[in-house]
Amino acid sequence: MRLNRLQALRAVMETGSVTEASRRIHRTQPQISRLISALEEEVGFSLFSRQGRGLIPTQECLRFYEGTRHILAGFEEVDRIAGNIRNQQDAWLRILTQPYFAYSAMPGAIAEFGRSHPQVRMSLEVRSRVDVGLWMSGQQFDLGVAALPIDFPGITSRTFAQVRLVIAMPEGHRLAARRVVTADDIQDEPFIALRPYTLLRQHIDDLMEKRRLPLRLVMETSSGQSACQLAALGMGIALADPILAANVPGIVLRDFEPRLTMPYGFLLPSSYAPSEQAREFARLLIRRVKEMAPERVDLVPQDAAESDGGMAFP
Repeated sequence: MRLNRLQALRAVMETGSVTEASRRIHRTQPQISRLISALEEEVGFSLFSRQGRGLIPTQECLRFYEGTRHILAGFEEVDRIAGNIRNQQDAWLRILTQPYFAYSAMPGAIAEFGRSHPQVRMSLEVRSRVDVGLWMSGQQFDLGVAALPIDFPGITSRTFAQVRLVIAMPEGHRLAARRVVTADDIQDEPFIALRPYTLLRQHIDDLMEKRRLPLRLVMETSSGQSACQLAALGMGIALADPILAANVPGIVLRDFEPRLTMPYGFLLPSSYAPSEQAREFARLLIRRVKEMAPERVDLVPQDAAESDGGMAFP
């Protein structure tokens, strides 16, 4: 499959028209159309339905495009790396993470690292936990940060912290008067849950099922941040990550019993050792995570990680 055909597809998808796509990748409109037609013939299905002079992507096109974006990104990364080496440009630190890290501990860590390492340029890619392993395995990134476990070929992982999950509720809620909230306490409360494929949802579902207690779901969301924001607005309570929840105003966090934890971990390509910049950033991020919720974050000592088959990192 020719790279220029995939590039034409992406240009059309991102700009919404053949005209704008031709400007972006410096080809004529007929050339873009021929590349798209050739790609359709090669994959064996229609990528667009043509309505007048416009193109509407098919469902097959959306699935194909989503599955191949990381391939184009990988090719572009090769060009960028070669250019940096050729021109002796400053170093890059390329980080991949999940949304709730990107919206909690990560911005402060990046800003602090940037102040102490002005010569290092940084990039941050935010992907769902489902996609982190796939993108990390392409070896486009120096360091991944995600909730574990993530098992993917070509990746080495190491837990650096166990984070105690909490119950988030609006200010003035009846449970806010308690220091610890139990499973019995929440069974009749309106509950804002994450989607079933998320780790937090699996934790709460397993617990309530074992206790044979009902969970009164009023809403599901794929975002931990939105769950906390909705809790702050009084829609219900939610099981939350305290690092993410610390950035949401208007909520009260209470410890939950029985204790539920979320493992935080680093991801590295297994084919080469981490750079010194990646090691320094990892140490900085660990410190900031601990500072954000000191009583709810238990750091994993390096010797314990190594005894469990982890890597000597950071």
